[in-house]
Amino acid sequence: MTAFNYNEAFSRNLGVVSTAEHERLRNATVAIAGMGGVGGDYLISLVRAGVGGFHLAEFDEFELANFNRQYGASVPTLGRRKLEVMVEHARAINPELRITTFEDGIQPGNIDAFLDGVDLAVDAVDAFAVDKHPLLVNAATKRGLATIAAVPLGLGAGVLAFGPKGMAYDDYFAITPDMSEDEKIVQFLLGFAPELYHLRYLDPNSINLKARKGPSSVAGCKLCAGFITTQALVALLHPEALRCVPWYTYLDARVGRFHHRRLWMGNRNPLQRLKSYIAKRRLAKLDVQR
Repeated sequence: MTAFNYNEAFSRNLGVVSTAEHERLRNATVAIAGMGGVGGDYLISLVRAGVGGFHLAEFDEFELANFNRQYGASVPTLGRRKLEVMVEHARAINPELRITTFEDGIQPGNIDAFLDGVDLAVDAVDAFAVDKHPLLVNAATKRGLATIAAVPLGLGAGVLAFGPKGMAYDDYFAITPDMSEDEKIVQFLLGFAPELYHLRYLDPNSINLKARKGPSSVAGCKLCAGFITTQALVALLHPEALRCVPWYTYLDARVGRFHHRRLWMGNRNPLQRLKSYIAKRRLAKLDVQR
């Protein structure tokens, strides 16, 4: 049986990164909050990219509804903790990984420990968990850390990066304490995909904010994983090149449109405010019809 050897296992990364950069990745630690729809893919992709250390947070278990997109979801893993399953997958690729787990997900009481000693934060929390995202981003920013995040949107993905040199989380999303949970979700998703291309082909009846459910595709999740892996390499190896909000990246593979540009004023941009108003009206109408 062939013994594991880090340098040989990940040697094909060389050329994309230098030998010195590969060693930096091996010694880096990345904190990933969430091991579900996108987080599991992020973990596996970053392990294969050569990252050697992780802080991982997740509280949930695998269920049948996860099968269409989540890396660790399968018949043998039904009912098992996502965190436990994904650690097994990761260690099967690199048994030398340094992993610290947080079985209750990220909480105000453990966020400092979750970010302690890490080089980068990755937000893979469910998009509907609107209060968890600022908890992570704001805590990381206070520590001088960058946070990268992506959201699968139909057959596309929206990507953002936060950090001390970018706009504050609340300023970019224009989320205020007086907003309802539904309004916060609309603001959150709008900040990732200002052009809303996915709404051209998604069935609006499949979106139910009250039930915290929406359509998803493995295609969007895989696009997110590719973007996040790239952003992580930039953040860890070339931090000066990481473009934080109000910069955003949005790709919709179905309609063949790609944008990487600044969103002036974030969601306070007049056009964004109009889109937010229209989106909320449409969703409210759907709720009445239900």
